Amino acid sequence: MAASRLPYPSSRWFAPANLFAAGLFCLVAAQFFGSKFLAAGQILVFGGIVGTLWQKGRSSLEWRRWGASAKCLAAFLGIALLSLVGNRSVIADPLDHLEKLRVFPLLLLIPAMPALVGKNLGVPWRRDSLVLAWLIPMGLAILAGVCSWIAGESLFLGETRGGPDRISGFYGQVMTFANCLQFTVVALAVLVFLPGLWRSLTRLPRWVAIASLIMAAGGLYLTYTRGAMLGAAVGLLIFGAMRSRKLLIAFLAVGLGVAVFSYFEGSRYLALKTDPRINHWRAAALASLERPVLGWGYRNFELQSAKLKERYGFPKDVSWKGGKRLPPSHLQRHAHNNYLEAFASTGMFGGIAFLAFCFCWMREARSSGQAVVFVPLIAAFFVSGLFENTFFDAEVLNCILLVWLFSQWTFAKEALAGIKPGQADRKAPFREALPPNPGPNRHLK
Repeated sequence: MAASRLPYPSSRWFAPANLFAAGLFCLVAAQFFGSKFLAAGQILVFGGIVGTLWQKGRSSLEWRRWGASAKCLAAFLGIALLSLVGNRSVIADPLDHLEKLRVFPLLLLIPAMPALVGKNLGVPWRRDSLVLAWLIPMGLAILAGVCSWIAGESLFLGETRGGPDRISGFYGQVMTFANCLQFTVVALAVLVFLPGLWRSLTRLPRWVAIASLIMAAGGLYLTYTRGAMLGAAVGLLIFGAMRSRKLLIAFLAVGLGVAVFSYFEGSRYLALKTDPRINHWRAAALASLERPVLGWGYRNFELQSAKLKERYGFPKDVSWKGGKRLPPSHLQRHAHNNYLEAFASTGMFGGIAFLAFCFCWMREARSSGQAVVFVPLIAAFFVSGLFENTFFDAEVLNCILLVWLFSQWTFAKEALAGIKPGQADRKAPFREALPPNPGPNRHLK
């Protein structure tokens, strides 16, 4: 059978590792460049996976690389698929919802294919390119947002969802931009205060990380997004607590200063008015009780939410557009909460699988020698997910799964190196996770 297989294109441009590297580059850039880069990255990653399977067959897959969080994520994917099948009668376009699940199988396969990893993360210039694909789009997106903020209107995408007084990058959607930016703020803080880690990742000078952190923190503040700001704050405080008492005190002092400035500025960060999310949370809770087994179908609760609110006699939602208050109505909105959305959309089995994924991922991170790196990022995901559907938004989900992917590569490398849970120095840079250039023909074994 091997003799009858069609030859794989010989050009090095089509080599699976190169296709995967290009796809990973696009996925990293998509955090701030949006859906077109996201789609291109997924196509290229798919090409790299198919090429590897074509060349090496099933031997290229090492399922033992899957940790507990990967298995829980695979279970969530399976249940989400079942929720679409079981609710096809109330889903207007099942294929559209099915298409939104494509990122899960792609990123689940990558940790099981180590041949793709060593030829990319083990090469210094490719690590440099990934860092640039992260920081340059971030800087451009913040600059675009600030220009639109100063002008009082979006200069790039027409009308901005969230109002002209909140920067939203290239997205035009403040929540999406802010919830991606929160992870950048936490990650850059980790890199700035762990200089050895920065040196192990890239050959770029450290001042690049410092300048990027200042820009990212300022940009996040100007989004005026409370959930993302709270997620970043919790992540930074946890990092400070794990790193040193002095750093924790410094973060607390900075946080207090930001709170005082926000108070005198009169910004929405300290506004105590009733949050319209309460209606969305109540609707999601009732939706999960109406269809407890498979929910309403993956990403379908939002389309049913207005009818649910009306049926249960909810007070009408208050909404704003262009800075003007609209007449109250029952809005069609998602749950604005990862946990409620999981139960409302995929039922109790999907909700339990999602909670298991969260628990197992955090347990893996805490057991890692690099807990100080990943625990703050995961904590930011947990906290911001209380106020927004970060796990069900394509661009933010891409950001979350990239963090998960890099964590899985690190955990797998530690396991292969024989590092037992809690054995490594959690404050040390994780050089063993990203080895020096192993040469063109070696991969992680």
